[in-house]
Amino acid sequence: MITTAWTAVNLTLAFVLELVAVGALAYWGVRTGRNRIAKVLLGGGVALTAMVLWGMFAAPQASFAIPVVAVATKVVVFGGAAAGLWQLGHRTAAIAFPALVVANLAVIHVGHLSM
Repeated sequence: MITTAWTAVNLTLAFVLELVAVGALAYWGVRTGRNRIAKVLLGGGVALTAMVLWGMFAAPQASFAIPVVAVATKVVVFGGAAAGLWQLGHRTAAIAFPALVVANLAVIHVGHLSM
């Protein structure tokens, strides 16, 4: 029972962190764009690109099961989100977010939790 709850909590946290990464990328795009059109295109474009790449390579049911590309996609999406937060001045979040991601991924992989 405890292992089932532990698995559910960690897999849910992994999904929430993925959503936070997409949100942080969109936030970076909106804040970085110079005019309204650029804000919408950059915010939406970066978030959409991250979601498409994630679905193709990093999702549990990814279209293409290429482990090296899955890891690279995770590094780009999570790293890009952290870099965007850092660039926008959210230094604590930019440090805490990837630390939480690494801890969560470690628990999932070391514990062999199915995704």
